[in-house]
Amino acid sequence: MRYFIFLLAFIGSFSTKASEPEPLADLSGFKWEHRVVLFDHLESTDIQRLLVTYRNELSDRDILWFILGEGKVQSNYKGEIATDFSTRMRQQYRIGSHKIILIGKDGGVKSRLEQIDLEAIFTDIDAMPMRRQEMQQQEMQRQ
Repeated sequence: MRYFIFLLAFIGSFSTKASEPEPLADLSGFKWEHRVVLFDHLESTDIQRLLVTYRNELSDRDILWFILGEGKVQSNYKGEIATDFSTRMRQQYRIGSHKIILIGKDGGVKSRLEQIDLEAIFTDIDAMPMRRQEMQQQEMQRQ
């Protein structure tokens, strides 16, 4: 009987771990769902203040943002982020220090900026065909 209880507990520990989502390691799961802005090595408190100010505009454009710090990533993504996420993003997108990258819903790099300019990012996004279609659909829903 003890063996049976031990076996059930052992098997149960695997099923609990298997049901936990994996930490975010790349952006592939966001394709066609979200646009992404990567901020590299910038003063996070200033960026966060700006991102809070523009949270509605960011949400309206389906933007997930990530501030890639040394060993720590700050984001509006709600899940857990892998410890090597910053390193992976810097390598995959060839991000230089103090750069900002906009990635479209198709997964492609749309723009690279030297300084924080959310208005320029919004302008770039709003000019995209997919975004114009989204805005038309939103307008039709309001009517």
